[in-house]
Amino acid sequence: MRKASRPAGAAPPAGDAYDAAVRYLASRPRSVSEIKRHLRTKRFDEAEQDRAIDQLRAQRYIDDEAFARYWVEQRAKFRPKGQRAIASELMQKGVAREIIDLVLGEADPDAETKRARESIRRPMARWLSMDDNERKRKIHQYLVSRGFSYDVIEEVIAKPEAGEE
Repeated sequence: MRKASRPAGAAPPAGDAYDAAVRYLASRPRSVSEIKRHLRTKRFDEAEQDRAIDQLRAQRYIDDEAFARYWVEQRAKFRPKGQRAIASELMQKGVAREIIDLVLGEADPDAETKRARESIRRPMARWLSMDDNERKRKIHQYLVSRGFSYDVIEEVIAKPEAGEE
């Protein structure tokens, strides 16, 4: 026979909220919303969460604008995605729309096209044996799924290899 498990709210959180938040920040920068969500799952009360977040802000460990810049930079380097997809990811992470618009608005206008071309570089080797229409359909489908705008997709389809200096 199984013992009854403890009620969900019975166990008090171990340590303090600030320490839990700092440990959570150790792996990568986080948004304020992510930290708050993490502390909530650790069952810290609202006052402790706010105190920890205020302390982290005062020490400049967390800043949503800096986090958004970091996220955009990482996406450009490692997993190129379009502005729509990046904006969606940042919104899921709790970054305010104004901050997202600010950070994405600072980007080079040609940067999204470069990211699109970079993202199709590897799968393009598989698509070279296809006829033109099928290849264009594959490129379109691939770039749409990664959040690139239709203008960028049309530009890349017109000249998939352009800009390779």
